[in-house]
Amino acid sequence: MRINKYLALHLNTSRRNADELIKAKKITVNNKLAVIGQDIMTTDVITYQNKILSSKIVYKYFKFYKPIGYVCSTKAQGKSKTIYDIVDNSLKYSGRLDKDSEGLMLLSNDGDWLNSINHPSKGYEKEYIVTVSQPIVLNSFKRVVTDKNEKLVINKLSKVNKFEYKVTLNTGKNREIRRVFTKNKVEIKNLKRISIGNFSIEDMKIGQLSQINSN
Repeated sequence: MRINKYLALHLNTSRRNADELIKAKKITVNNKLAVIGQDIMTTDVITYQNKILSSKIVYKYFKFYKPIGYVCSTKAQGKSKTIYDIVDNSLKYSGRLDKDSEGLMLLSNDGDWLNSINHPSKGYEKEYIVTVSQPIVLNSFKRVVTDKNEKLVINKLSKVNKFEYKVTLNTGKNREIRRVFTKNKVEIKNLKRISIGNFSIEDMKIGQLSQINSN
């Protein structure tokens, strides 16, 4: 494991700040000053300000309001910004949103927790508010379609107002809602995820990162 990732996990900080601690000569590995980019082993003794860091990882859990225009990726995507221009890259995410969508994401350094949230077998529903260009005729809207030999399913579809509809998914296939709506010849103007299981976007502001517990 890279030293900055280790420090981010154990000091509840960012990798960028961890590198600054190394530059400031506040970190040692086996009684020698740490070097940016070095790899460490589980048997190494890491100290911060002369105190040995516990081998126990500090897990962090967050809700994040992803803005439109940001890509869910750890790597740059052309000229597009990624969510890691806003949040620390020590955090992984559950349930990506495409560049043109906004709303709730769950972030953590606890990969097992994220996998449990995202796996369809766990039954966590995801709710979205979809704004469309024309009203939907609910009785004729096909919630189950096939696209590129892949079955796509919208679990629930209900009207909020003339141009807004609440969509519920049990799965999270690539651009699933957009593909179902395209098959129904309905143009989406905006797509916003508002909840994942018990976690809700509530009154969060765009780009906000809010720490939560894992329950």
